[in-house]
Amino acid sequence: MMGTLLNGRFRIIQVLGSGGFGQTYIAEDILQPDRPQCVIKHFKPAYQEPGFLQIARRLFATEVETLRKLGSHDQIPTLLADFEENEEFYLAQEYVEGQPLSDELAAAKRLEEATVTALLRDVLQVLTFVHQNNVIHRDIKPGNLIRRQRDGKFVLIDFGAVKEIQTQITSMVPGQTELTVGIGTHGYGPSEQMMGKPRYNSDLYALGMTAITALTGLQPFQLPTHPETGEAIWCDQAQVSPGLAAILTKMTRYHFSQRYQTAQSALYALDHPTEIVADDTQLPMTLSTYLPTEVLNRALDRASQPQTDQLALTHSQPLSESVLGVDNRPRGKLARVAVGIASFAVTGLILGLRQLGWLQPLELAAYDRLVQVSPDPGLDHRLLVVGITEADIAAQKRFPVADHTLAQAITTLQTAKPRVIGLDLLRDIPQPPGRTEFLAAINAPNVIAITNLGSAATPAAPAPPGVPLDRIGFNDFVLDPGDVLRRNLLFADSAVNHTATVDKRPTTFYSFSLRLALTYLANQKLSLQPRSNDPGLFQLGKTQFSPLESQAGGYQAIDARGYQVLLKYRGRAIARQVSLSDILNGKVQPDWVKDKVVLIGTTAPSGKDLFSTPYSAASDETPRMAGVLLHAQMVSQLLDAALEGRSLFWFWSEWVEALWIAVWAAIGGALAWYIRQPMVLALSGTLLLLSLAVIVFSLFLQQGWIPLIAPAFAATATGGLVIAYRGYWSQPSDKVGRS
Repeated sequence: MMGTLLNGRFRIIQVLGSGGFGQTYIAEDILQPDRPQCVIKHFKPAYQEPGFLQIARRLFATEVETLRKLGSHDQIPTLLADFEENEEFYLAQEYVEGQPLSDELAAAKRLEEATVTALLRDVLQVLTFVHQNNVIHRDIKPGNLIRRQRDGKFVLIDFGAVKEIQTQITSMVPGQTELTVGIGTHGYGPSEQMMGKPRYNSDLYALGMTAITALTGLQPFQLPTHPETGEAIWCDQAQVSPGLAAILTKMTRYHFSQRYQTAQSALYALDHPTEIVADDTQLPMTLSTYLPTEVLNRALDRASQPQTDQLALTHSQPLSESVLGVDNRPRGKLARVAVGIASFAVTGLILGLRQLGWLQPLELAAYDRLVQVSPDPGLDHRLLVVGITEADIAAQKRFPVADHTLAQAITTLQTAKPRVIGLDLLRDIPQPPGRTEFLAAINAPNVIAITNLGSAATPAAPAPPGVPLDRIGFNDFVLDPGDVLRRNLLFADSAVNHTATVDKRPTTFYSFSLRLALTYLANQKLSLQPRSNDPGLFQLGKTQFSPLESQAGGYQAIDARGYQVLLKYRGRAIARQVSLSDILNGKVQPDWVKDKVVLIGTTAPSGKDLFSTPYSAASDETPRMAGVLLHAQMVSQLLDAALEGRSLFWFWSEWVEALWIAVWAAIGGALAWYIRQPMVLALSGTLLLLSLAVIVFSLFLQQGWIPLIAPAFAATATGGLVIAYRGYWSQPSDKVGRS
């Protein structure tokens, strides 16, 4: 590449670095003699297919626009050009003449506090601009801070946006998804960023660790950490004032909620060290905080003077009656404050219980009830289930059934031209006679076989030999506490399933239901596609598939690894069912099979392939559902999403859920405050909870799952606190005091 002329303008004169994604060069700009050198970043797409390149161009253009906007700042390299040559992508950026902070530290070992303070102030001002443009740097470290030679200011280089171009353009595999990868440098990147969920104050953490490195002369991995908080222990390694130590400590808190939330707030603390508070706790609030001064003084004046007025304070009338009203009710502002305090306290308690997972069993029970009462749309006529029943086992006089029996069933079904046949039976072990006949039958291009990935306690079970990877799906289920199936795992890997490989195959697996749905949809030329707004996720048809998060809906801290979605049950009966004997005896009509998804599996209880579902608690006759029927539920959901545009379940963010709970707490407190008749209050409270249930159920029918139990508890508990408060003030006791 040395001497190569790119874009008719940039001549390569030096190689700076290289990697799997491409290379970085120093080049001379022959069109700009006043700017002799620039930096060229070169990105090589992993695939050259037209569809992939189209996506890569769109990603490249989006990130380039971000870098162009940031380059308007004097202390961020200017983006000079972006271009494509030979289906490879290039960025040309301003070359900053200066010395990286990492080189300064290598020479000086440590920096003085005044120098570090100036560094913080300089970079925080740049970060204020960056964050105001809705960008997170994601890789602040000494090597990415260049002290510019001409003025000594620090220039912020090597944004994480460039690394994301690398990740998205060079690592994305067409037709598959890529889970979020954390961008950053170990030791400088906080925990949430390394998990792929950076926040604005993730940059503050990295800058704080950079400052600590400058003060101590030690890299982050050389510093000991607190055994409970996980935070770096560094103050004893540096000569630093208490004020700066407090600022850096807050910038590098382990949890993002305990750090400064913005660069402006950290900069303010740096400029006003005397205003730093040791902690964020609040002083206790008293009654006088909320009573207007003139009201309180008037009450005290009345208490000190003889009165004949009926509202005068007497030995039979406590101070609370004069200040708060003749009917022992706090009024006006105090009423709002009382309800506000009660709702705030209850909301905090409820949110704490949710974080501990104590409300999850109740929310899941409520979810099950919502599933049970949802309308049943009827059978999915795109599916046919061939169940191996107890009668079939008795007729065959063996279980598992012989290979030749399955081969005969598959061959018979093929004559009616199904679109895809899924065999939900593990057949890695031969079941003679008829092994050769069976292997020939499952080698048809429309037959999907299963594998079982296993777990730490259960060994994996491979698919039958000879079946290609694109016709194998795993039949593993993800079960909630109580072994209830509510989620559909679409993709999995060895890390999720605790096994290294299955038959030495790659460690990325498709589920059985997803393989069936994709094979069926291939006839409509539909396949998995990266989402335009987030290529790390995918869509099928017009429906976007967002992976389930650990705290979605009523869940709290579930294992959400892999690519999971909440399963939408169609109903107790998912599709037409026939028995294996019906197939073998020719009792199945061809139009039941033609162009259908046919699933073959065990429905006999003795097969022990049964699982609990949301319907189990409401059904004494059929408390559990066969695995093949659950796979049919999953296939039906995927087909509805792809062909009918039916959205998957959606959820509110945590802060919206917190606001939702707080609103119901306030409503419950307000009812308890203003309604004094016990029967009317009981009726109003019942109607309030019914209204909550109706709202939740209505949104559930629109594929939304929001908390039900938490707001119900919040409304009830706040109402109870307010009633207790009212009762306290209604008692003429010495608890309040008398004149």
